[in-house]
Amino acid sequence: MDKKIEQKIGVIVQVRMGSTRLPGKVMKLLDNEDTVLDVLIRRLKLSKLVDEIVIATTPDKRNSVIVDLANSHLIPYFIGSEENVLERFYKAARKFKLDIIIRITSDCPFIDPKILDDMIDFYLHNNYDYIKNIHESSNFPRGFDVEIFSLDVLENIYSLAKNKPEKEHVTYYIYTHPKNFNIFYYNLDNLKKFDKLRLTIDEEQDLILCREIYKKLKENSKTIDFSLYDILEIIENNPELMNINKQIKQKKV
Repeated sequence: MDKKIEQKIGVIVQVRMGSTRLPGKVMKLLDNEDTVLDVLIRRLKLSKLVDEIVIATTPDKRNSVIVDLANSHLIPYFIGSEENVLERFYKAARKFKLDIIIRITSDCPFIDPKILDDMIDFYLHNNYDYIKNIHESSNFPRGFDVEIFSLDVLENIYSLAKNKPEKEHVTYYIYTHPKNFNIFYYNLDNLKKFDKLRLTIDEEQDLILCREIYKKLKENSKTIDFSLYDILEIIENNPELMNINKQIKQKKV
């Protein structure tokens, strides 16, 4: 892991309270104690390769609870542009001197730290500009989204982004200009694919499903250190759970 010694690896979590479909979703409770963001942060802290976790939010006063939560977990936060999320990311990466950036969205509380580390290791030992694990051909369910790229790539797209979608969505420029980047879509062939499974929180039904899964994980004595495979086992044993949010459509860019 010689490259790891030289490069600072950081997760930037973009998070705000002003979600249009489910306002304040990151502060919704998954059980009696833990919010969506609490669980995500604790999961990310299990990574063995991440050096820094940064919460990137905006000046909106409603986001003060997010800053408080970051402080309670003893992790840094960055306050940047509400609309220009790419700029917020870039300035956060520069402030915390990150060499390798992992983009995680705050509505995915069950991110798997082992898969995250495997993807980082793959990135470090290969020569790609950008790797991601959610794609049409991917076996990963929505809600385990990981994107990895370097500060150089982030600087590049920050300088090139001109229109609103390119500024509003951090990596939009990359996947709309694929010929300009060396892209790799990370997958696990041994992972069972559940086509209709989504474990990201956009609407109330998504939250209900994640609460049900979190409850069953805790019943199995899996409080924070659980894997994607543990979740898929629950789904396999309780396939009716997927009916809870099956009508929710992924928001298009």
